[in-house]
Amino acid sequence: MLVESPAKIKSISKYLEGRDMKIMATYGHIRELAKGWLNFGPNKINFKWENIDKKIDYANKKIPVIEAIKKEASLASKIYLSTDPDREGEAISWHIYSILGEKEQKKCFRAVFNEITESAVKYSLENTRQLDQAQINSYLARILLDRWIGFKLSKYVRRKVGGLSAGRVQSIALKFLADKEEEIKAFQPKNWFILKVQLANELWISLSKLSAGAEAQFELSPHGHKGYVNFQTKEDLDKFLIQLDDHYLLSEIGESKIESSNAPEVFKTSTLFEIAINKLGAKSQEVQRTAQRLYEGIPLGEETVSLISYPRTDRTSLSEEFVQTSKKFIAANYDSKYWVDETNLKKRDIKKKKDLFTQGAHEGIRPTDIYMTPEQFSRWVSTSSLEFRLYNLIWSYTVASFFPPSKNEKKRYNFINQGNVFFATENKEIFDGYKYILRKNGLMELPEKAEFNFNLLKKNEKYLSKQYNIVEERNSPPAKYSEATLIKALENKGIGRPSTYPLISEIVRSRNYANFKNKKFEITELGYKVSKDLDKNFSSFISYDYTKSMEEELDNISKLKTDWKEFLESVFKTWEKDYNKAEHFEIVKDKLCPECQKQCVYKFSRRWGSKFIGCIDFPNCKFTENSARENKQQNFEVLDKICPDCKGQLAKKKNKWGKFFVSCTNFPKCKYIEKNQQEIEPIENSSCPYCKGQLVYKASLKKEGVKFISCSNYPKCKYSSSLSGKRRNSRFSKNKENLI
Repeated sequence: MLVESPAKIKSISKYLEGRDMKIMATYGHIRELAKGWLNFGPNKINFKWENIDKKIDYANKKIPVIEAIKKEASLASKIYLSTDPDREGEAISWHIYSILGEKEQKKCFRAVFNEITESAVKYSLENTRQLDQAQINSYLARILLDRWIGFKLSKYVRRKVGGLSAGRVQSIALKFLADKEEEIKAFQPKNWFILKVQLANELWISLSKLSAGAEAQFELSPHGHKGYVNFQTKEDLDKFLIQLDDHYLLSEIGESKIESSNAPEVFKTSTLFEIAINKLGAKSQEVQRTAQRLYEGIPLGEETVSLISYPRTDRTSLSEEFVQTSKKFIAANYDSKYWVDETNLKKRDIKKKKDLFTQGAHEGIRPTDIYMTPEQFSRWVSTSSLEFRLYNLIWSYTVASFFPPSKNEKKRYNFINQGNVFFATENKEIFDGYKYILRKNGLMELPEKAEFNFNLLKKNEKYLSKQYNIVEERNSPPAKYSEATLIKALENKGIGRPSTYPLISEIVRSRNYANFKNKKFEITELGYKVSKDLDKNFSSFISYDYTKSMEEELDNISKLKTDWKEFLESVFKTWEKDYNKAEHFEIVKDKLCPECQKQCVYKFSRRWGSKFIGCIDFPNCKFTENSARENKQQNFEVLDKICPDCKGQLAKKKNKWGKFFVSCTNFPKCKYIEKNQQEIEPIENSSCPYCKGQLVYKASLKKEGVKFISCSNYPKCKYSSSLSGKRRNSRFSKNKENLI
């Protein structure tokens, strides 16, 4: 049996005792599209694969693993391809199949399971299938599509804008950030005033309607909350107050209205990320890694146990078997009022076991054993660990999904003063429903205690006022994206897939296209320029609708609704046409290169975030000079300081991470930068292990508040390490002479 991760082997092996079977791990993909392979395009669909020869741990490389798989396959009577039950898992199984000889290929069977339990593993072995060619075709289409678009866009942004790279989905994620930045810049602050009155009995009431004809006397704001009187100015509200007396008549008690709040569905990947990021304060990659560990297996005493079903899914289905087990568990442990009625249960997406295997329909993310409660799990792990907190979240939401809706009773009370209507709303929870389990496990706050007893009120009685409160309210600017809200936005637009959500946000950050401050994405100047340039020149492709249609077509290929080669041909031809239009450089009018007499063009420095003039024949000709147009646009502050290298003027500038530094205005001809920008602090009684110079603390120019250790002889000596002692410049570790 071949699985992707060695962590699964312990979890699976105990269910196969007594069988003459060996379980081996592929350590993920074994082959990839050859580096730099671009021998494909319109009218030519072509692949060149190469084995992945990267280290899988400190001792082993991938090539020996591949050879070991081939050797064991030649000795085996059957080969079960049990990689993950999704498109990538199908692709890994196909790659394994492809590297085997014809004799071994005849022994291959696909055995998939959505959870690592005894029943699921054994069922998969008894109900094997052939490789799903439609899923494989979808995978092949995706990697060629991503390589084609990624190469074209990356080449473009490097040459035209100065960016590092661009990709099919990454560019759309960047567009989300750029569009949000424009929303924030376009935001127009508005304010208005509302009136609240506290009665002598401590009840607060709010003005909801003016008396007949009174609206003409005051200027009202169109921006306030519905159901309130929103005054444009405080002066108008002060004038209104003069018209009121001190008594408020309770004129009407509305009928009780019951409002229900439905239980959440079991998690799919996107909702797990959203809720876990918000409730647990974890990052998307932490959630992904921890969920994978819970799926592959956690040591519980002497055995390793898989605790949740496969965590990469866009479904909320549940197996019929799991639903019946859950029903018994809830009936045995909770009051009968907490079991969702059968009518609602029939609305759930419940799958028979055979359908889950034959149709490739994933379940939602759920516990493998509902009887493994968070309390029981806490016997083996710390309750403060992310493993426990994430399992508690998944288990609690799964159980809550079977609970009935919570119910609130709402009642409105209207008061009259000089024909003006004021109101108060009674809102009390009459049944906690699914909220019971979430509160019990610390995932939802208890309901607030009522501040006022509405039973004391009597219709047609007058109540004396105690005080007025004029509340100034403002509209809020659009909020920057957090990881959770970006994932939600991507999903709402039909962009991205369960395996790519964390990767998208990480790529955007790692390319210096965005910073992550206070758990919010802040697009950098470089990121904004890259996005706007792509938007300008590839608007029909770098769009939400187009990217969504690409994802849908890839799904359609896996469902045999779209021919994958025809799809690629169409995309390649259209992209080629638009790319050729966009590739042209912006010409500098009436300017030839003084060194080779070829045309000068505008270029963009990703290091300095600004335009400059360069020769079109780069890299053969390396002529550059500052762009006068760009200098006018830059808002750097010229200082009353002289450059010690060229006697030019020094200026305060901003780098691509948003940090300020001082450098020469004659850049790039003069590359002087003040060295005291990093808040250097000497370390007493220290010496550099490479050049024996003094070590110093420096503040990172990339990350706010982060310090590291460096040599005072930098840049001559490049030794540096983190405060924990971990070397930062590990790429030099093989030859320490490179450090000096």
